[in-house]
Amino acid sequence: MLDLTIYLQGPTEEEFEFLLDLYEAACPTDRLIKFKIAELPIWSYIAAPRLTMQGRSAATARIRRPYFEPSRERIRQGRAFEAQYWDGLEIDEPSGSWSLNCQRAHWRSEGLFAFARVLVPLETDPDLLVRMALAVADNVALHSGHGGLVFVYEPNFLEDAFDAIYARARRFWGVDIEHMNGTLRLIRKGIKAVNWITIVGREFRSAPGVREILVRLADTPAVTVAHRTHASVFIAGPRPVPGDQHRPDSSLDPYYAIANALGPLFLDHHPDFPGDRFLTNGNTVGWIRRFIDPTAWR
Repeated sequence: MLDLTIYLQGPTEEEFEFLLDLYEAACPTDRLIKFKIAELPIWSYIAAPRLTMQGRSAATARIRRPYFEPSRERIRQGRAFEAQYWDGLEIDEPSGSWSLNCQRAHWRSEGLFAFARVLVPLETDPDLLVRMALAVADNVALHSGHGGLVFVYEPNFLEDAFDAIYARARRFWGVDIEHMNGTLRLIRKGIKAVNWITIVGREFRSAPGVREILVRLADTPAVTVAHRTHASVFIAGPRPVPGDQHRPDSSLDPYYAIANALGPLFLDHHPDFPGDRFLTNGNTVGWIRRFIDPTAWR
């Protein structure tokens, strides 16, 4: 599928509302069907929502999206929260699936870590991801992010799914691997990887020596650079590419260019992805750094 993942600094309540507005503007109206929150861990229909007491009070006060009022209250209190949209279609449906997942998790010894992730069908115009990435970079404080092609899987079959993904990822270098449980706690330490869209937050782009790197990247063929209020957005070529290693061509050149320029910002450690193959080979970091050190992943 296509995805856009943002690792958030907050979000504030205003940023949360912005993300919801952005997704609703992008999502076809007939795909805006269900929502889920931490307080009601089952999917509920937007047209006939199950509401908590806070949600009912918000509905009485004519507050937009009253079903997310418990999430707003958690944001105000600086707590973990969950807010999701889903069209109710499985990831293998022929017409694809639309979803937004915005969560903040709390690890007692480390604090709060948040992300927002949009998944859209493969046939969607990928420029939608660019527009969303630029809008987020203008309006939401963030650590980093990435967008483009991504492998998706059924969480109930995690181990088998990642064994299958391992083989596909060895061949298709332009497709992201997502395992939020392993990545989220590392988002303050570095960027996870390069994809078609790579987003570098203000804190990372202000690191010593990075400004000079960003200037050089702006002159790199097939790389588009946009410096926005909260982040810099890098786009590798006109469209996302699978990067098929069985049919090598020059389509991954801008991915290599961005990765090598941003190399000092990359994570140098990451828990192994699930599955026997990642665990046995111990080369999850090899995949993360595949455009910097190709031999570690081949």
